[in-house]
Amino acid sequence: MDGKCLDRAVSFRLLVVGVKWPPETFLARLVAGLAEAGVQVTIATERRSHISWPNQSNVNWLYTSNWLHQILSVSGSVVKRTGGSDIRKLQGAKRRKTLFRRPRGLFDRIWRWYCSRPFASQDWDIIYFPWNSAAIAYPALFELGCPVVVSCRGSQVNVAPHNPKRELIRDGLRETFQRAAAVHCVSESIKLEAMQYGLDPTKAWVIRPAVDPQFFYPPSSTLRQDGCFHIVSTGSLIWRKGYEYALLAIRRLVDMGVPAEFEIIGEGPERQRILYTIDDLGLCGYVHLLGQLSPEQVRERLQQADTFLLSSLSEGISNAVLEAMSCGLPVVTTDCGGMTEVVTNGVEGFVVPVRDPDTMANRLQALWENPELRSAMGAAARERVVREFSLERQIREFLFMYQSVISKWNAQCQTASC
Repeated sequence: MDGKCLDRAVSFRLLVVGVKWPPETFLARLVAGLAEAGVQVTIATERRSHISWPNQSNVNWLYTSNWLHQILSVSGSVVKRTGGSDIRKLQGAKRRKTLFRRPRGLFDRIWRWYCSRPFASQDWDIIYFPWNSAAIAYPALFELGCPVVVSCRGSQVNVAPHNPKRELIRDGLRETFQRAAAVHCVSESIKLEAMQYGLDPTKAWVIRPAVDPQFFYPPSSTLRQDGCFHIVSTGSLIWRKGYEYALLAIRRLVDMGVPAEFEIIGEGPERQRILYTIDDLGLCGYVHLLGQLSPEQVRERLQQADTFLLSSLSEGISNAVLEAMSCGLPVVTTDCGGMTEVVTNGVEGFVVPVRDPDTMANRLQALWENPELRSAMGAAARERVVREFSLERQIREFLFMYQSVISKWNAQCQTASC
């Protein structure tokens, strides 16, 4: 499926379930691109949008309210009939911030009714869950009489199922993979991971992430000449991003005599621990936490950097790396998830082992010492993004997947009715 052309006009109704507010940038781009192509998109969310996003007439919002809150609010009327055990299960699920534990019997019927109620008055041609967790949480939507597509993006496939305390995700993956008409995987690596939990490879569609090269572009002027080696990283401050190994690499780089400056863009629960690590390593003058920035601000920091560093322990494919490559930056990335499907070692940057700050520092030093190498790798990175990871290409592939799934579903329905 290499950028296939559509053989007919786009005219179908798509329901997207599981989008938070504000949405992730990559999902915002995808929805906007699909709507621009003519798809009638309905976004189901528990939080009502107070602004128009995207500002297009064929994007609609479906306010679903907080289903869990609704269910708990009527729980008193069924406690006696269920003996209270199912209610306690659901309340326990709320404490763990998960909807994956679904009670059985009478309460299961109430659960499914509340989940499907907001959608009962409308029809769609296809339903799309951008996250595995949303598909697991709302099984009733598989019963609305149209095909369902589920995305596999990263940690919900290659991290969460290995946690003994999250066996409900592991079991839920098997169920949703079986019931979905198609499963979108962001990389071949994620596809292989998902197959361990029952994904039929004939259902899998590998469509890699994308960026808009017209938004993320190389700087037009010469980079700042202050004698420093500017390294940047973008990502949530969470353990999976492996920032402690990046900081150890920066410490080694400074000890090698490289005047490094490391900027980290993003926020998250690990911020305080990262600050302690920066202080423990004596890097307060070399590392700067910039917090959450707008896409325009992220682009500006990328354009002012010399290289991008990804120290992750787990990824599907990093959108942040694609944004950096689109801005003409060479990349030093760990060999996790599908990153070797984006960066060829020695071409667009360097691929290093996970949890290996020494090799990471050595590759960064090589880029510092050879500006011509940085320039050549950055140019190759930009060229590869334009060629293989453009937003336009991703939209075409999603459209082709959706239309293929709808056509197959309709054909099967016609055969069954004969």
